[in-house]
Amino acid sequence: MEHEGMSGAFIWEDEGLWEVRNHHLTDAFKYVIHHRMKLVVGSENNVGVMRSKSFDKQIFQMAKKYFPNWIGFDKSRCSYNPELADRMMRIRKVADWRFQKLLNEEY
Repeated sequence: MEHEGMSGAFIWEDEGLWEVRNHHLTDAFKYVIHHRMKLVVGSENNVGVMRSKSFDKQIFQMAKKYFPNWIGFDKSRCSYNPELADRMMRIRKVADWRFQKLLNEEY
């Protein structure tokens, strides 16, 4: 599992998203993986939204319709998991801290 900085979500190596040559597809999947992360971490963890909750969910459902066999839609990657949620939230916290540190550096 790897943290994807632009969406703030996570991908698995075997999902093949970043090997795709069509950058429009990978851009659209940022909403998919962000919504998927919300499913994994549960409603008690605030991970924000990319556009709006309904937009993220609609893009997720559309992607699932057109790419039903994508490994990223496996139930284990789209369902609440307390251990994985804790790990994701800790990684996001460190990533947010690093980003803020970078923004506050003086040159």
